[in-house]
Amino acid sequence: MREAVRIPTSLRVALIAAFLALASNLTIVGFLYFRTHDDTMAVHRQRVGEEASALFDVYRTGGQKGLDAAIHDSLDAEDPQLIAAVLAPPPQASLGNVTAFPAPLYRLRAGYQEGPLRIADSAVPVESGYVLHPLGKGEWLLSGRSFGERLSLQRTLERSLMIAVAASVLLGLLCGAVTARYVSRRVGAIATVAEDITRGELGRRVKVSRSGDAFDALGLQINHMLDRIEALMEELRLLTDSLAHDLRSPVGRLRARIDAALTAPSEERRHQLLGGVLNEADSLMRILTTVLEIGRSEAMTSRKQFTWLGPDELVSELADMYEPLVEESGASLSTKVTGVLLPLFGHRQLLAQALSNLVDNALKYAASGGEIVLLAEQDDGEIRLGVSDRGPGIAASDEAEARRRFGRLDASRSSGGAGLGLALAQAVAHLHRGRLELQDNGPGLRAFLVIPAAVAA
Repeated sequence: MREAVRIPTSLRVALIAAFLALASNLTIVGFLYFRTHDDTMAVHRQRVGEEASALFDVYRTGGQKGLDAAIHDSLDAEDPQLIAAVLAPPPQASLGNVTAFPAPLYRLRAGYQEGPLRIADSAVPVESGYVLHPLGKGEWLLSGRSFGERLSLQRTLERSLMIAVAASVLLGLLCGAVTARYVSRRVGAIATVAEDITRGELGRRVKVSRSGDAFDALGLQINHMLDRIEALMEELRLLTDSLAHDLRSPVGRLRARIDAALTAPSEERRHQLLGGVLNEADSLMRILTTVLEIGRSEAMTSRKQFTWLGPDELVSELADMYEPLVEESGASLSTKVTGVLLPLFGHRQLLAQALSNLVDNALKYAASGGEIVLLAEQDDGEIRLGVSDRGPGIAASDEAEARRRFGRLDASRSSGGAGLGLALAQAVAHLHRGRLELQDNGPGLRAFLVIPAAVAA
């Protein structure tokens, strides 16, 4: 099959612009033409009516002699458009400059009419508008004017219309070419950046002017998308590096325990070492599961498992579950629910896991503060679920590292954990179109999952 001819985008834009310019000009010129035509005809008809009324008034006051004199006087003024006559049935002679009438007198009707008339000094019939008045005895008064002025104006307008059409085509093509050049240049710049990105130059961005047009809006959106892609690529690189680094130690410990179990001198020692192997394997599974859940949350794939839940009930259940562990560590655990909370449409398991991570962090780093509070509140159109403690807290300069996957502060590197607690909490907040908020508790830390109430409702 023969391929269809593809018209370049720039040419299509030029043709569209030319067509729009032509259509707009034709509309304006056509409106002026018909408007002028209608106004001219109205003026012509009014003038014919006034002249006919004047002659008929002369007839009513001066009789036939007065009318004859008035017609002679009017024709002596040598107005080339004026038509005046008294039409009489044969064998009587007609008076005026009408030499022949196209219809029999008995078929005439009074009033304004238009049509061709044969008048003196004209070899062909002349298009005219005229008024007929019956005079009695089969005679008719005819008073009118030819369309000479109207036809002259019409021809002028037609010539102007043709010139306007030609100018519209030329100007439309010129405007189209300028528009196509502008569009091609802006689109070409975006396409060049996209091509550079595909070659691996992730730092390239679309240049944005200050005009604020649609191309600038598109460029800003593309730049925002590229910033997000670059950040995700960098995060993926850091994730793979961190994952390889942080899994090396548990895998090494796992291998060492397996070797020790294989060479254990007794059955009892072998079982003891295999129990450690299971613990290390469970630790690895928890790390991998958490990383998987973070990825799913950031990709929004877990929203299919959303259900309605009560935020206050979720906080109470976590408090009941963690109360024995908190008491064993020497701290106290309480809940604080502020206001009437809206039902929340969310992922119950992930919300519980995120809050559990926050409680675990409080137990691990802040149990010495003696007070841990599970919080649930609603304020300024947001539902806030979180944990507060009285531990050392997190400095503002360390927040970014604490939020990063496998990110652990220097003070916590000696303790257990993979550094995924806050990263998971942040991903779960993102899944619910919210954010993870860290605040100073003076002393201590307040960590909140902040979810918009619109999502909750």
